[in-house]
Amino acid sequence: MHLVDMDQEYNAQNKGVMAYRLTHIPVLCPLLFLSLFFSLVSHVYSQDVTVTSQKGESIYLYSDYYALVVGVSTYDKWPDLPDATQNAAEVSSFLRKTGFRVRLMTDPTSLELKKAFEELVREGGDNVDIGMLFYFAGHGETRNLPDGSKLGWIIPSDCPPIDEDSEAFSRKAISMSEIERYSKRILSKHVLMLFDAFLSGVVFKVETPFLEEFTLRNALPVRQYIIAGSDKDSSANRHLFHRLLLKGLREDADMIADGFITGSELGVYLLSMISNITSDTQHPQYGKHNHISLAQGDFVFDMSRKALLTGRLFLETKPDDTHIRILNVPDSFSQGIELKPGTYTLEFSRSGYDKKTVRLDLSAGEDRVLSIALDKQGREIQNGLGMKFMLIKPGSFTMGSPDEEHDTFHDEVLHKVTLTEPFYLQTTEVTVGQFRKFVKNTGFRTEAENGNGCWISKQDSGWKIDRNSSWDNPGSWNSHTNRQMDQHPVTCISWNDVIAFINWLNRRDEGTYRLPSEAEWEYAARAGSTSPFAFGKCLSSDHANFGSPGPEFSHCRDEFKVYRGMPVLAGTLSPNKWGIYNMHGNVSEWCSDWYGSYPSKPSQNPKGPSSGTERVIRGGHWRASAYASRSARRTSFKPDFASDVIGFRLIMRP
Repeated sequence: MHLVDMDQEYNAQNKGVMAYRLTHIPVLCPLLFLSLFFSLVSHVYSQDVTVTSQKGESIYLYSDYYALVVGVSTYDKWPDLPDATQNAAEVSSFLRKTGFRVRLMTDPTSLELKKAFEELVREGGDNVDIGMLFYFAGHGETRNLPDGSKLGWIIPSDCPPIDEDSEAFSRKAISMSEIERYSKRILSKHVLMLFDAFLSGVVFKVETPFLEEFTLRNALPVRQYIIAGSDKDSSANRHLFHRLLLKGLREDADMIADGFITGSELGVYLLSMISNITSDTQHPQYGKHNHISLAQGDFVFDMSRKALLTGRLFLETKPDDTHIRILNVPDSFSQGIELKPGTYTLEFSRSGYDKKTVRLDLSAGEDRVLSIALDKQGREIQNGLGMKFMLIKPGSFTMGSPDEEHDTFHDEVLHKVTLTEPFYLQTTEVTVGQFRKFVKNTGFRTEAENGNGCWISKQDSGWKIDRNSSWDNPGSWNSHTNRQMDQHPVTCISWNDVIAFINWLNRRDEGTYRLPSEAEWEYAARAGSTSPFAFGKCLSSDHANFGSPGPEFSHCRDEFKVYRGMPVLAGTLSPNKWGIYNMHGNVSEWCSDWYGSYPSKPSQNPKGPSSGTERVIRGGHWRASAYASRSARRTSFKPDFASDVIGFRLIMRP
């Protein structure tokens, strides 16, 4: 519904809203005279917020406002919400214009969002006189607990659905219980939390908001919460909360017409308007903290405040003692430095690390928090399992293949891709020995071992499923003459098995690990090349372990000197120009993406579709033709599929 339609709907429903207001105002006077009865007067000195009640009491509220605004549009494993980050940006912009200091976060991971909550707790410090606001737009989830109650969560960008990975969900989703604890730890006396999400199972006391005379009691501590709708509501109307929130804060929620909007007024406005417009099919929730000491006051928006003239800059660096310079200002950097709106160039340096320069735009009223990690001089690092990783620097490349490279039926549409962040890619496939440490430590059994079996190659070049083949015994080539060793790439591993290995590795080792995206994989495989292979127009068996030139590359048959009939040890044959081994051939490799069609337009840091039925597989293998081993070649299998020609390699963030 557009705002024009909303206004028409509002006029049509106006009698219902007025009735709601009158029903919930515990004073015996018509609404027409409320503005006379409650004569709150603004006295603003600098950025202070002070009001005078009808009784003549001068009530000091805040020295400042601060807001953490979060929007999540792009999810790894949930349906994307295209409008969420835009809605958050609009809320952020409005709050800055009314004198809030605002930190805007888009598509944060669980770790990033939890860290931001901790910073929100610290922002108040010892100053109780900061009005604190939190806004979240994104997915919500609700589950029934064993005791029959419900619990709600908000979902960061990297959180999986609970039905797919309950352990990862419990670590990454942020429950309303956690949010309640965060809100209680904030020292500011007034905290308002707004959730543009659909969930139930809240831990605060759900109640009906009402209007009352503003007195000294309203300055007492309070934690107020407003949620867009319950878990049973249709998401068709999810746009209403954001639009009505801004409409209410601009003027409509100021029911007493005094230049101030309280959290209670906002609650009355949102609940009544949303209920009326949706014919009571969407059920917003309002409440205060369960503890009486945090449920007496009322958050207050001072609509007369003007936009701040400066923004603030906060920098997190790794290593901690990184030297920071702002090149176009004379002052030395300090955390929270106030800067006028504009573009700034920052330089980060430390002995033993590559220097990094960053340009950023800072807006008035914005609190910009930037995290910078310097890359060590020397591009290869190694973890505790002996896995080696090579630094791959960011850049742009053309993903896919031209018409002359592929057959008629293909899905390799050419498009430009830009990767904006560096990453460390494992130089080889994960080995049998590395996977063995995981199995010994956890007792893990793969899906092949639990009954699915492993697809292996037959002597007649076909395939069959073998219930006796597994990661420790890939039956097609493992024999007395060709014995699998710990240095071979591990195979007979499903995508689901890979995720279990990654979760274990993230718990035990320094750094964080994940599968490469399809774009990251092809970028590293090409190593700056535009030809079918990183080594040129033909693939040599000196460079890669593959099965045959095939009809498509029959002109390269002189380059094919040996058919090995099995994988080679990880890290053998020739690395590409970026130091990565066996991206063509040996074993194919799982990627993180769901399989789907490429975009026709340029993209940045693509992650593939938000859902699907099969996961992407990249690279050829020891039985594949040269055509199937090209940099651009892609295929896919279901996440529970396992084969003796499919393995994986990882990305590490130190």
